[in-house]
Amino acid sequence: MSSSIDAYVEAALALHFPSLSDEAAARVKAQFARIAQLAAPALAYPVDATDEPAPLYRP
Repeated sequence: MSSSIDAYVEAALALHFPSLSDEAAARVKAQFARIAQLAAPALAYPVDATDEPAPLYRP
């Protein structure tokens, strides 16, 4: 896991769940690592200022 994600998870857990066990905290960190893996392709897609957002669907 990257150090920035690890630091974020540690800070969030300390703030919101200070009494969370080390085992549970490790599971939360693993989930964040999986989320980062899933998001990586979408975040790597090149987008520039001329790209338009998708149209809003209105039934």
